[in-house]
Amino acid sequence: MKKILLHDFQYNIGGPRTVIDGIANSYLSRKYNFVRIVQTETCGFNLIKAIRFVFHYKKVIDLQHGDCIYVCGLQYIGFLMTLAAKLSNVKKILIVVHGSDWDVKEHTLRRCILKYFIEPMEIRLADNIATVCDNEQHVVKPLMLAKKNANVGTIYNTFPNIEEMSVAPGKLRNLLNVGNDRIIVASVGRVVERKGHQYIIEAIKRCTDAAFVFVIIGDGDYIEKYKKECSEEINEHRLFLLGKRNDVTELLKDVDIFLFASLNENHSLALLEAVNMKCAALVTNVGGNTEVIQDKHSGIVIPPCSAEAILSGLASLKSENLRTQYAETAFNEAKMKFSEEKTLGKLEQIFDAD
Repeated sequence: MKKILLHDFQYNIGGPRTVIDGIANSYLSRKYNFVRIVQTETCGFNLIKAIRFVFHYKKVIDLQHGDCIYVCGLQYIGFLMTLAAKLSNVKKILIVVHGSDWDVKEHTLRRCILKYFIEPMEIRLADNIATVCDNEQHVVKPLMLAKKNANVGTIYNTFPNIEEMSVAPGKLRNLLNVGNDRIIVASVGRVVERKGHQYIIEAIKRCTDAAFVFVIIGDGDYIEKYKKECSEEINEHRLFLLGKRNDVTELLKDVDIFLFASLNENHSLALLEAVNMKCAALVTNVGGNTEVIQDKHSGIVIPPCSAEAILSGLASLKSENLRTQYAETAFNEAKMKFSEEKTLGKLEQIFDAD
């Protein structure tokens, strides 16, 4: 039985951690011995701390004598873990791009070092490299520097293995005390600028249709902005800030419209979870969003950075029949496109290859 090392994060409960949990708990666990290499620290842009990080995790990896390590990359921490793996006795390094500095339109010195020096080096160190959406294959320019045949293309995140019919409705509506005549619009995830919350705030303040109720699930620095700028909407019970929740799947069951206003994105697990609960999706035209939702076919796709576009999209989705049609189409297509056979099956081929 091959031993596969999985780069995990003690401090991260977002996308990469969920992906690693999914792999470790999948049918692949009957074929491979999965061992988590749990990253318990960050080191910032500090050379001494970076060197200590690399040699610490080299020792951790050496103790396992792994056949392959799955590294969540790219970015700085991905590079350091890849370097530790390269110096160790692990036989194969697979980097799966869960995020890249090429996704961010920012030109600080630090960002330029990462984009033009760190990430290209990490890519050259990989025996295999994959992205979690097709869009990243075009966005991450240094992928062209990968070793011959190392770039294995896209390995999508797997569609959630939760039967929608097994989740009882009513929890969110009871929590909010809103009737079935109200349209619940929810945003789930980190409440930060990169997720487009400045435009959601503007859209909420400009929305005059009393049918819509807005729900923000998650935490981040924009929570305080919501409290400050949307105090009237909160007091009138048109906006609810629920913070971080452990029952998101149950809450999504009552959501009519899933609002995903990200400014950049990969293959979002939050979006897949909403599609699985048959929420109608209103998403921005960035990253892998349009690989899940096609405009006016399985949801509504809008340009990023536009409160006006959000309001227009909400108006388009006011029809319950249209919401149901889009939600059913998105669910059926995503369940097939992102099945275990097509996602974990591709990982299996990489793990099996010598």
